[in-house]
Amino acid sequence: MNIKLAVEQLNISGIAASEEDVLRWIDEGKIKAEIPQRRNAAYNINPKDLTEFIIQHHTERLNEQLEKSKQENRKLSDELELTKTRIHIEQSKVRTLKKMLNAQIEAAGTNSFHYEEMLGLNADSNGQALKKEFKKLLKALHPDRGGDERLFRVFNEHYENLK
Repeated sequence: MNIKLAVEQLNISGIAASEEDVLRWIDEGKIKAEIPQRRNAAYNINPKDLTEFIIQHHTERLNEQLEKSKQENRKLSDELELTKTRIHIEQSKVRTLKKMLNAQIEAAGTNSFHYEEMLGLNADSNGQALKKEFKKLLKALHPDRGGDERLFRVFNEHYENLK
């Protein structure tokens, strides 16, 4: 098989190659080729050697893709662990907020809360600021956004009482 036929076979097998590429691969020893005894004769490439080169080329490309996929998988695993940690922290915050709310309910003994203090606002905050903070809290606690449904209901009830 001559170089021109080798180029055609490489292109058919999905390897974009030119005659210069094939000559370079022959010089590098990637493709085995013989030079016939006659002068001015082109290289002679054994079809079996060309097939081995094609298989090797595809194997290297697939190994590169596999390594890239492994790196992406490691990166996604790290991101998943970070997300799990963040979720755990947020769940701890919710539990602490529940405990604080229950403690304030028990301390007050009635439904007259100091909403400003509970939401971290000044005691002289107006109703608009209080409603705005409640809406932010309810948005963060909403079950559709991954919040706690029971805690959402409790704060929603307090928000309705505030209206």
